[in-house]
Amino acid sequence: MFKIKRRNVFVFSLVLVLCFIGYLNYAVNKYASLETSSDFQEYEENKLAQNFISSENSEDLLSEETNSNEYIETNEEGKSISVVDSKGNQIEDMVTKTSKNINTTINSNAKKTNYFIESRLNMNIEREKMISLLNEMINNDRTDAANRKAASDEKMKLIDVMSKEKIVENLVKAKGFEEALVFITDHSANIIVEKEKLNDADVAKILDIVIRETKFSPENIKISNKY
Repeated sequence: MFKIKRRNVFVFSLVLVLCFIGYLNYAVNKYASLETSSDFQEYEENKLAQNFISSENSEDLLSEETNSNEYIETNEEGKSISVVDSKGNQIEDMVTKTSKNINTTINSNAKKTNYFIESRLNMNIEREKMISLLNEMINNDRTDAANRKAASDEKMKLIDVMSKEKIVENLVKAKGFEEALVFITDHSANIIVEKEKLNDADVAKILDIVIRETKFSPENIKISNKY
């Protein structure tokens, strides 16, 4: 009787081991299949290309901006040290460059089918590049206290603006517009909606939302359509 039970336990254990091996083999094959699929390969290539371009541009721009605002000081021990000039305009230049690139994107003549997708993607890329540069300034040991605080403040302001843009877009689309793109700066807001023609009622609805969320006056708000 004891031998029979022990044999049953052995058989049951063997079945469990075989089941586990079978599942492991299935998981490995499934992952291998995914890894060799054309979609996965294309996705990986695109991500690598984006990361490489973003990293290369960030390093070049940061190096250019930092070097133009550095000077050499001699410490008490007579050693030369590089210091970031707190009077430099690297953050202001960064904001101006980003805004210019985004304005170029949203004012492009891309076809209706691609306009909102491409414009939003390009806006996000420009914002991510700017945040990356700000983070490097914040974490750079050579950045002085004034520039570090300025970079931190600008980063928080940018995150707040991006959140506000998303809120306005959702509120505008809730009014019946299929698509909406919002770009907010320190003193203005640019709203593009997907509609063949805008009437006075459409403009009034959008204007009400933007004024309420941004506190901008009507003359600083631009509303246009894309179709």
